[in-house]
Amino acid sequence: MPTEAFPTIEIISKDIESVTLRKTVPGPYKLLLFTDLHLDGRADTSARTLARMTDAILREKPDLVLLGGDNVTGGNNEARSHELARLFEDLGVYWGGVLGNHEGDNPDSITRQHMMEIFTSYSHCIMRQGPAEIDGDCNYYIRLLRADGTTEQIIFCLDTFDEISSKQRATLAILPGKKYDGVHPNQVAWYQQKAAALQSESPAAKSILLLHIPLPAYDKALAAGPLQYGDCKEDICSTAYENGLFEAIRESGSTQAVFCGHDHINNCGVRYQGILLSYIEMSGYSSYGMKNSGAPESAWLQGYTVLTFDGDGICKPEQKLYASIYND
Repeated sequence: MPTEAFPTIEIISKDIESVTLRKTVPGPYKLLLFTDLHLDGRADTSARTLARMTDAILREKPDLVLLGGDNVTGGNNEARSHELARLFEDLGVYWGGVLGNHEGDNPDSITRQHMMEIFTSYSHCIMRQGPAEIDGDCNYYIRLLRADGTTEQIIFCLDTFDEISSKQRATLAILPGKKYDGVHPNQVAWYQQKAAALQSESPAAKSILLLHIPLPAYDKALAAGPLQYGDCKEDICSTAYENGLFEAIRESGSTQAVFCGHDHINNCGVRYQGILLSYIEMSGYSSYGMKNSGAPESAWLQGYTVLTFDGDGICKPEQKLYASIYND
């Protein structure tokens, strides 16, 4: 489909830690969020994942696509990284997002840094490496400008790494039963600094935060309930220690929601202390999911999340299941 079929946006500016996009036609932004594609090279499941994602983009015609991590996994994945990036080039749609815990964890995988170099070499990729002085490979923010130049939304993207190291286990207060890393203190400080500066520039603008591994606050929020939508069908594999990010989000006064992936059969959202904590609908077919429970395909949770914003900048997530769309 030609590029002009999509609502038009343009890149106004970009640097190591940010990118600014502006709509060239009136109207609010529409985002599509996919996560846990797990493009691992399996011919049947990877092809199906890409086909359904492509169809969703063609039908929804988003301004921007965001990926929630665990996008290209497995070994010998350099060619698949190019394949994913070329898909967006062919569609003519801008895309960004974060990495997950399975990018680079295979001994035959390219490094996370190399994967970022591949992605960002394509003109429609807006992912940024992030400041060299803070930990991680994809710490940046996206500023979404309306056609009149005012800010509609800020999107913070933060790296959450892989499993915790032995050094972290020896020095941090590890939460019972947890093993995953998360946002580090210098990333939290960077977020606080940028959120404050951006709020000073655009006091009315709101923001959301995208990461792969859920915050420990997800455990507390889902225990307290009630769910606003979706279901929680597995234990929450959140960060293994309290890193202060949720407190920083709450204190910012501008970040209204957090979106994550990682837990494939949780697709719920809950409001906790004024912040929406939500899962993105899992999008891939290669890794574990409801199929492992023996559920019929009509009950699988693969799909995507549509994200729009109202006139006050409040985000409105809508989850869509492929099983419902295709009557699987």
